[in-house]
Amino acid sequence: MNDYELKAIISSEIQSSLGYLGGELTEARAKSLDYYFSEPFGNEQEGRSQVISTDVADTIESILPQIMRTFTASPKVVQCVANNAQDEAISKQATDYLNHVFYKDNDGFTNLYTFFKDALLQKNGIIKVFWDDSMDVERSSYYGLTDDEFALLLADPEIKVLEHTEYEKDSEESITEAANLLGEQIIAEKMHDVVVNRIKKKGKVCIENVPPEEFLIARNAKSIPDAHFTAHRKFITRSELVEMGFDPDVIDKLPADVNNKYSEEKVSRRRYAEDEETTPTTDKANEEILIYECYMKLDEDKDGIAELRKVTVAGDSSYEILDNVPYDRCPFVSVTPILVPHRFYGRSVSELVEDVQLVKSTIMRQLLDNMYLTNNNRVAVMDGQVNIDDLLTNRPGGIVRTKQPPQSVITPMASQPLNQAAMPLLEYLDTVREQRTGITRYSQGMDADSLNKTASGLNQILTQAQMRVELICRVFAETGVKELFNKVLEVVTKYESKEKIIRVNEQYVTMMPMEWANKCNVEIQVGLGTGSKDQELAILNVILERQIQAINLQKSAAGPMVNLRNVHNTLTKLVEAAGLRNVETYFTDPVVGASQMPPPQPPQPTEFEKVTLAQVQGENQRKILDTQIKEKELELKTQEMMLNMEVRIKELEAKYQMNIDSNEIKKEIANMPKKDNIAKVGDLGQETVRQQQQFFDPKNQ
Repeated sequence: MNDYELKAIISSEIQSSLGYLGGELTEARAKSLDYYFSEPFGNEQEGRSQVISTDVADTIESILPQIMRTFTASPKVVQCVANNAQDEAISKQATDYLNHVFYKDNDGFTNLYTFFKDALLQKNGIIKVFWDDSMDVERSSYYGLTDDEFALLLADPEIKVLEHTEYEKDSEESITEAANLLGEQIIAEKMHDVVVNRIKKKGKVCIENVPPEEFLIARNAKSIPDAHFTAHRKFITRSELVEMGFDPDVIDKLPADVNNKYSEEKVSRRRYAEDEETTPTTDKANEEILIYECYMKLDEDKDGIAELRKVTVAGDSSYEILDNVPYDRCPFVSVTPILVPHRFYGRSVSELVEDVQLVKSTIMRQLLDNMYLTNNNRVAVMDGQVNIDDLLTNRPGGIVRTKQPPQSVITPMASQPLNQAAMPLLEYLDTVREQRTGITRYSQGMDADSLNKTASGLNQILTQAQMRVELICRVFAETGVKELFNKVLEVVTKYESKEKIIRVNEQYVTMMPMEWANKCNVEIQVGLGTGSKDQELAILNVILERQIQAINLQKSAAGPMVNLRNVHNTLTKLVEAAGLRNVETYFTDPVVGASQMPPPQPPQPTEFEKVTLAQVQGENQRKILDTQIKEKELELKTQEMMLNMEVRIKELEAKYQMNIDSNEIKKEIANMPKKDNIAKVGDLGQETVRQQQQFFDPKNQ
């Protein structure tokens, strides 16, 4: 596939995608933003009330705290579950590291907040997970470097020299003077002043929120995994493109987007920032280029199978290809609060209450206009008999000059009274909003006179509202947050090739993420199904009491039903439900505690055992004494035999030294016992005695 064919395919996919400039989707999301910011409807009249109800903003800002508490109350958003018992330790490390990447390496709370708020307000929230391998440039200056120091600086592969000045350390006059004094030639020392750029690759997992107006997806897509085309449309400066690794010469030739074509929803989002025309920058490096980062399935090798590729193009119509590389996964993740089967875009909470906000605003405007007229009603005057300027100057104590008695020349005109049906109508609209969204005035901490105030009625209202919010949380967890952490796990196991050291529970732990591939799954831990935190704490306390009762009752049972590990798990949940961190600060893991305990002391013997032990020790002492005596006797006998042998040898030497053949002497000596043998017999006897002593030693009993 040549570049011309590729550009044609990309152009067709971009312009036909959902989320491209214009279209019903763009208008709907821009409308939601306008309602959230309480922008005018466009039907306002001068001199009449222009008040706007804030139902969209109130509903979203009421539901967000409950959702955020569900996902962020615990310090661990994600829990990794091992595929088998051998990988249990790996799953714990993966859990700690994924939460570290989410919260420490990235702004996890803000990412989740933006992710969910985009979904509640604009149908779908989008997050992008990728390995950031772009360059980080740091400018530094060095002065007065020696030749060795300068050579050492140049040896760093991350260093790029921008400016270099070489000069002699001392002046030529001082060098000549020193040479004359010493009577020898002096070589001037060179010094260096250098300005460098230190270029480092970031090499980290990046979790980035994508504004909904910047995300494109194929029109027929039902979900991101089955979409054959997705794209991220954004404006990037030339400098940022170079830092991303693109060829500087190619980037320099790209035309700048001087018009900055924003979609309607982006204009709505940045309304106040873009009221005034922006002045184009004069710095070419900071000029913005329109980029489409496309992830699309293409049959590049003509084998009949479309493979996923990442194609980056620049320009809104030229589509200059910057790169075209194979890619293993689509980096985007989406959530929506209200799923619509067989369709990618769901429904937002905003569109559920937009009509309520419009109707309430209209009724409130009419009520206020009527009240203005009632408090300052119109009058009829007789022409020429009343000073009109005095009459129009409506101030306390003001004088109105008339030529006739006021009652004869000024007549108040009757105004329509306030419609008594307006207030019940406003109350009804609030009820409609509560039924659609599940956010009641009770859940917002407000009183409602029109609703049932009994305990059972209140609990029923709160339970129904909670069910709606819990369903949204479950949809977010299963369709978005779970997929988010699956992608984070995929990225770290593919690109984290070095050992990582992180702090977990006040300790530094070393781990190797690449070893976790295909060894654990991701499970999202959210506090659903147990009611409020107070209810959860109460339930956990009841479970703890029952566990303690079971431990006390199972002492006579055949097998344990509750162990210390079960109790520790309950205590851990109690600490987390209370909003506290570092469970180890309050309760020690029983496995860790057992390893830190000193060895148990042996039990004290009974009186009978003491008497028996004394008898055994006395008998053993007697036997040891006997063996010691035998050892002494054996030693004496060995010494006596060796002494007799030496005396016999001397006698033989004296007897046969004159006339007898030496061979006879050697023959007789050879028939005598060897010294070594005698020594060996003695050693053997002593070893036997020592073994007997060890056997009868009371310490070994």
